[in-house]
Amino acid sequence: MENETILPELLAPAGDWDTLKVAVAAGADAIYLGGKLFSARQFAINFSFDDLTKAADYLHVRNRKLYVTVNTLIKQEEIEDLFKLINHLYKIGTDAIIIQDLGVLYLIRKLWPDLPVHASTQMTIHDSAGVHFLQELGVERVILSRELTFDEIKAIHEENQVELEVFVHGALCLAYSGACLFSSLIGGRSGNRGRCAQPCRLTYTLLQENQKLQPSSVPENGRHLLSPKDLCLLASIPDLIEAGVSSLKIEGRMKGPEYVGTVVKTYRRALDRLAESPDQFRVEPEEWKELETVFNRGFSTGYFYGDLGPDLMSPVRPSNRGRFIGRVKDYDLKRKRCLVALEEEIGEGDGIEVWVKVGGRVGTIVEDLIVAEEKVNSAPAGVGAWFSLPDRVKPGDRVFLTSCRRLEQNIQQMMRNDYPFSKLPCEMKARIAPEEPLMLMMKALDYTVTVYSSGKASVAEKHPLTEETLRNHLTRLGETPFLVKDFSIEIEGEAILPFSQLNQVRREAVELLSQKILIPFHHQPIVVKNVRSDGENNAEEHNRFGPSFLTVYAGNIEILKQALAIGVQKVIFGGESFIPGFSWNKKNLTEAMSISQKKGVKAIIALPRITRERERKRHEEYILTCQQLCPDGFLVSHLGSLQMVRDYSDLPLYANYPFHFFNTYTFKLLNDWKIKGITLSPELSRKELFALLGKEEFIHTEVEILVFGALELMVSQFCPLGAWVGNNPPLTCSRPCQKDLFFLRDRKGIDFPVITDEFCRMHLLNSRRLSLFRELKILKDKNLSLRLELRHQSPKIAGEIIRIYQEGIEKETDEKQQLAIESLLGQSLTRGHFYRGVE
Repeated sequence: MENETILPELLAPAGDWDTLKVAVAAGADAIYLGGKLFSARQFAINFSFDDLTKAADYLHVRNRKLYVTVNTLIKQEEIEDLFKLINHLYKIGTDAIIIQDLGVLYLIRKLWPDLPVHASTQMTIHDSAGVHFLQELGVERVILSRELTFDEIKAIHEENQVELEVFVHGALCLAYSGACLFSSLIGGRSGNRGRCAQPCRLTYTLLQENQKLQPSSVPENGRHLLSPKDLCLLASIPDLIEAGVSSLKIEGRMKGPEYVGTVVKTYRRALDRLAESPDQFRVEPEEWKELETVFNRGFSTGYFYGDLGPDLMSPVRPSNRGRFIGRVKDYDLKRKRCLVALEEEIGEGDGIEVWVKVGGRVGTIVEDLIVAEEKVNSAPAGVGAWFSLPDRVKPGDRVFLTSCRRLEQNIQQMMRNDYPFSKLPCEMKARIAPEEPLMLMMKALDYTVTVYSSGKASVAEKHPLTEETLRNHLTRLGETPFLVKDFSIEIEGEAILPFSQLNQVRREAVELLSQKILIPFHHQPIVVKNVRSDGENNAEEHNRFGPSFLTVYAGNIEILKQALAIGVQKVIFGGESFIPGFSWNKKNLTEAMSISQKKGVKAIIALPRITRERERKRHEEYILTCQQLCPDGFLVSHLGSLQMVRDYSDLPLYANYPFHFFNTYTFKLLNDWKIKGITLSPELSRKELFALLGKEEFIHTEVEILVFGALELMVSQFCPLGAWVGNNPPLTCSRPCQKDLFFLRDRKGIDFPVITDEFCRMHLLNSRRLSLFRELKILKDKNLSLRLELRHQSPKIAGEIIRIYQEGIEKETDEKQQLAIESLLGQSLTRGHFYRGVE
């Protein structure tokens, strides 16, 4: 590391106004927050238009940055509200907008070309190719997937110029962000719409089936099998800088001021120490304690140094566990108090929890604290302390500190408008002389203002103004944004001026300097009616008609043969494999292409859903192999795959549903890449689907929808099979997935199949198959590709399903056929979001 360390930005969350103020006071360089619409944390308080204006000015006058999240998927009917929001954010000088929807990127680049854009982690960017794609579209910063390692981040940085942002502290999503439909499909609350219900934090039982399909419970360590520990990369700051990270992001827009203030302050101190002494960087023990106290589920380094397996998870406690401070020695049943042998200090007003052996946890606020028969305000480590506790506990029970009164008091101070560390340092110079107005110059950043008193100073008869008096009055900046760091005064003669004049000059200087700093941030909004006249919200409706046809996504050669024998018009194969011992290698791809071409069927080769940077060489070779086989196109599921295919092939591209086609503008952005076909999102309702099908943009495009299959609820780098059955991270896993079938059973007794691919990624499937067989009568004349997702079926069952659907297209549908599908699968079916959609 060089002598002068360039520090990354420290980026803090704010879900409300108090948290924003505390984040600034704690030392954040920038704040990210959401408005009332289109924010991925819709359950936070968030900010109205007026609040956003106030927040922008508050931050900018203090030389901090404001990033606003517009990081949900946008429905077509919401475009007008989106225009209004972005126009307002442009007007107030937002430093960047964080987005997920590619359609939003298209609109911003077209209508607000100088408005900076950051790509949300919801875009699932996890390779250099994806970063390069966004860089070419003018995106200033990419927030990388949390699953990336030090080596991958460094490689991405070395190949691109765009800024990289990485989460360093807070809650971890189990799934790749943007690749999760868990909350959406089981509860109708879509994470892609900012309404995730966090089903991964609930309890599950892992079950396995032997070859006789008799389920037996798998030994489990706790029941929160999908709940990760919290991420903490405090000690890894030097490595993050070496990897080329530009911004350290703290998660927590649903957290309060105490949490955000403490975490930001801790990271700020660590960064400043690193700048002062790069070779002696350390984390102080007290800092670990404070982080553990404000909130933790246990800490881990996430994936930054590689896959941790079971050490990534917190299966026993999905919520705050606090910090261990001692064990119960005795309980006085009569006085309702307990004696604790302390290993850490506690004080009156602290929150504690006792983890009892039977019955869960007992919590209280510490009151009536007694040490050696004397009432005290605090008790140090190493003593026995009594305090009131209404519920009985037993000797040996563990005691945890879950809130600290001292930290809370510190946060209350940071909320004060006159808190010095919330202010912008400024320089102040003054001059006063008899028969002249007082001159006051204020300078902050690169801005200078000079003001004069309205009246002239007089010759003092008794008590002329002194330097001390002038300093006291002129530097008394109170709740203003400024703090005087350098004050100088030139006094000529013995002058006197009313204190009201001194105060007036000070107030005027503060107001003028604030205005001067803010002027560059305030922009003239565009005229929305001009947007509409430009054709962006006025597309003519068209009737889409023509015969629809079946497309089969085959998981192996046998299923492909079944599809070809029945006579489907289009097949998809390739990508990751979920069948033990089978992979889409050159031999199998060649055979698949050969039999498809002999039948004259359109054959599309898929790339894996996730293509990690560390797997890049393998995927590049895969594309080159496929290119030689001359398929009719490639199916890609994210921007990195799209970029890689374009780098190595000129074959047609088909964009899979993880591109989240919710509006026409997503297609407009991708259309420049000559996309031949798209698969619409399974989160769209019938009404929304048909509305999009009527848009002019889709008239000459092959549009596909999913009509059958086990939808993926999530894709995760964490494998519960390796963790809870193999008890090891992937590198040393015994591969139990190769031997048995597994599923997760929730608290309602519903089973979700768990499968893994050859990259050791876990794919959690919905408990019931999607089936739109009954809806074929309204889909068969819409000129659609109707996809049967059969990668997770046996060839025998897959063949029957293909036959039934083919008959449903060629003839009238029959309820007996629907019942036949249910009988084949041994379960009822779901129509997903086709009628209910998502909020």
